[in-house]
Amino acid sequence: MASTLKRATVFVAIGAALFVLFDRFGPYQSGGGSRPKPIEVVSGASTELRRTLNGHYYASGSINGHEVVFLVDTGATTVSVDQDTAQRLGLGACRETIYGTAAGTVRGCEARARELRVAGLSLREVRVAVMPAQREPLVLLGMNVLRHFRVETEAGTMRLTPSAK
Repeated sequence: MASTLKRATVFVAIGAALFVLFDRFGPYQSGGGSRPKPIEVVSGASTELRRTLNGHYYASGSINGHEVVFLVDTGATTVSVDQDTAQRLGLGACRETIYGTAAGTVRGCEARARELRVAGLSLREVRVAVMPAQREPLVLLGMNVLRHFRVETEAGTMRLTPSAK
């Protein structure tokens, strides 16, 4: 009986360790303690993003040459970062403004990114909303950038195709 209990305990411990490792470092992280990695396929014509277990789509990119992971947010008007991230990205001075968010009215400021790259597209002088510091900082990819793409969603996949100009 004691030998069976020891074996069961070892199997449970190994299973728990594998779960934690997969959750933290695997491609489908739950977001419990770390941000999900983008699950993306980039081709010459478009970028396909796969929905993560937390139900969101993430895309790799950069702001002012600094790598970021964007949370694709079709409900956000502009690209949005927190104050600490804005400093790290070198966004510089910004103009104070008030934003209406899902959480209510928030006082922030508007800055400009010299360059933003995402899904094969490079944009210059992009408006960025700088929000108060957050417990878990996010870089939201808002409609001021998404409007440059044809966005299609089907069966857990989002396709971003740069619009013809």
